[in-house]
Amino acid sequence: MSNELNISSKNKHKIFVANWKMNGSKKLLEEFSTFSQTKPNDIILCPPFTLLGSAKSVLPDFIKIGAQNCSEEDNGAFTGEISATMLRDSHVSYVIIGHSERRTLYRETDTLILKKVESVIRSELTPIVCIGETLLEKKAHQTLQVLEKQIKSCITKVSAQSRLIVAYEPIWAIGTGLTPNEYEIRETHLHIKKKLSLHFSIDVPVLYGGSANAENCSKILSVENVDGLLVGGASLKKHDFEMICNY
Repeated sequence: MSNELNISSKNKHKIFVANWKMNGSKKLLEEFSTFSQTKPNDIILCPPFTLLGSAKSVLPDFIKIGAQNCSEEDNGAFTGEISATMLRDSHVSYVIIGHSERRTLYRETDTLILKKVESVIRSELTPIVCIGETLLEKKAHQTLQVLEKQIKSCITKVSAQSRLIVAYEPIWAIGTGLTPNEYEIRETHLHIKKKLSLHFSIDVPVLYGGSANAENCSKILSVENVDGLLVGGASLKKHDFEMICNY
């Protein structure tokens, strides 16, 4: 069976990505070895780099493995960096690129993020590209303009046949417990889908990320054009993440 997700426009399955960030341990990974799947949704778990080697042997086969970041370079004298080709050798199939924490804490620019996306695609992996607005941008009613700029700068410069996933994560909602209302999510995802459809020859899944949890997941997932969730803190709790993935 192929490791690739079925992300065609006819796919009715949801995609769930667990971003453990700088959390997790071998003990937690072992807990996920008994993870149960009752619905045919697609699950990607992105642990820290140190757990990638164990993930393949510990996790059930239906859980795909992703990384949280990678270098824009393929190889060379870049101490401390990890390339997409190295990740591929570690059984990784997906890479989160441009997460808001990378943009804000490590000052990753759209130009750098594009280079990382290109590197991931060149290594035959699938990038999960994050886009989203700040609270100041939201209050200034600039959400759609910000997203258009990020899509144009980081995403639509790659080949129209490229396989990728986009994650809309309003920066003001991450880790705050706040989420946009259903109307805002629907309008934002529709806008993103329209912009992507102008370039890509296949349907690009658009996930929602930002304080998604077991309590609000059903409401968010019921919104049109939400193809799944990028889950942070709630993905560290096996029971909660099982509930989310089996929605």
